[in-house]
Amino acid sequence: MKREKNCTKAVTAAEFMSKLNQNEEFVRRREEQSKHFKALEKEFAQEEKPLVEALNKAAIPIKSVWDLVNTGNFYPQAIPILVAHLKHPYPFRIREAITRALSIKDAGAVAYAELVREFKELPDSRDVAQHGFKWALGNAISIVADDSNFDEIVELVRDKRHGNTRDMITLRLPNLDPKRAIGVLLELLNDDDDEIVGQALTALEKLKAIVARPTVERFLHHVNPSIRKESAKILARMSRI
Repeated sequence: MKREKNCTKAVTAAEFMSKLNQNEEFVRRREEQSKHFKALEKEFAQEEKPLVEALNKAAIPIKSVWDLVNTGNFYPQAIPILVAHLKHPYPFRIREAITRALSIKDAGAVAYAELVREFKELPDSRDVAQHGFKWALGNAISIVADDSNFDEIVELVRDKRHGNTRDMITLRLPNLDPKRAIGVLLELLNDDDDEIVGQALTALEKLKAIVARPTVERFLHHVNPSIRKESAKILARMSRI
């Protein structure tokens, strides 16, 4: 008995969307979602109004603080305003935007101090908005910090209460003091969080830290496949040094 050939025709993305658009339930949910996001945009616009007005008065013509995040221009006159408003009780999404706008190397010592204060005081959370804000704080700290901040940065990255929001601080630790960073990164390879371990491995690779080879070899058998892969890659590069 001959088997019938599989004549199933591949459905294109356009055809798939066309079918979905004929589904009343799908269309209804999409419209509800669109209304929800528009309502959120209005709410956020109203919430961040004091900040936008302050920036406008400083000759920074924006409609939202996210406009600063997405620009390639430097805005030194905005930094003091952003720092002052970071401590205001805006929704986390707005505070994340302020933090991202401060994530520039020239933000300065005052911005660094305020970012660290917020990072220390804000608990890590499974709440998406709160976690996103705290991660942005850690990322900003890793960019704004300079070599004089090394000891404080090490203190932050060792504190496991901050969870994986320490990941960018870990990755950029060598930028502050390459020699002293090696010992700290080796220590962080024993961290409970796989993201921290992965970033520590990557940082050690950037440093070409041959002294780390015996320690890195242990991770070839790690339960996390991404860590095993990163370890193998690092060891391969070390063998060529």
